[in-house]
Amino acid sequence: MNIGQVIKILRIQRKMTQEQVALEADMATSNLSRIEKGQRQPSQKVLQKLAMALDTKPSILYAASEHPPEDIADFLRRENNKGKLAETPIDVQFTYEAKMVLSLFNELTPNNKSLLLEQLKAIHKWQTKTDQ
Repeated sequence: MNIGQVIKILRIQRKMTQEQVALEADMATSNLSRIEKGQRQPSQKVLQKLAMALDTKPSILYAASEHPPEDIADFLRRENNKGKLAETPIDVQFTYEAKMVLSLFNELTPNNKSLLLEQLKAIHKWQTKTDQ
């Protein structure tokens, strides 16, 4: 099966529109549409962004694509529910925004990472002072 079909099935399970997934994956809706239709194969980077937007792992998307079409929806439900009961509170709080910040941070050069950390510390210090 085409990995685009797997992405579409999972998107529908998550009750998300193409626009929502594309926005969270930082890509054009038209590109997501082409991927879902099998007209375009996602790069590893795009697949990682799509998996993050759909709150899953690229490995689950690949594994699902190996299943017969009629079994994919059940496979995705089972795989994405594994470990949900064992989540720690920090996992629950690890929101999409935090994942996106980490993803963007990891793409920065070491020098820019240092600059950003200093700015964040200054903002936090300023916020702490204004909250008191």
